[in-house]
Amino acid sequence: MHIEVLCFGPLAEALGWKSRQVRLPDAARIIDLVSQLGIEVWNSAGLAFAINGEMATSDSILTEGMEVALLPPVSGG
Repeated sequence: MHIEVLCFGPLAEALGWKSRQVRLPDAARIIDLVSQLGIEVWNSAGLAFAINGEMATSDSILTEGMEVALLPPVSGG
């Protein structure tokens, strides 16, 4: 299946892209996407996820055509 992945802030800078279509096996979860992209360290740091504009968890199952936003933690004062 194919999904659209959106990245923001420092994660987009680290990956070098803001939007990309990614191919995953059927019934993959967000955590599988994280692993495929090699961004486990971001997940450990508090990465948040949204599927089609709704907040999701790393165990959320993905289906063809979904849009997944990867939202890095925000810091500041």
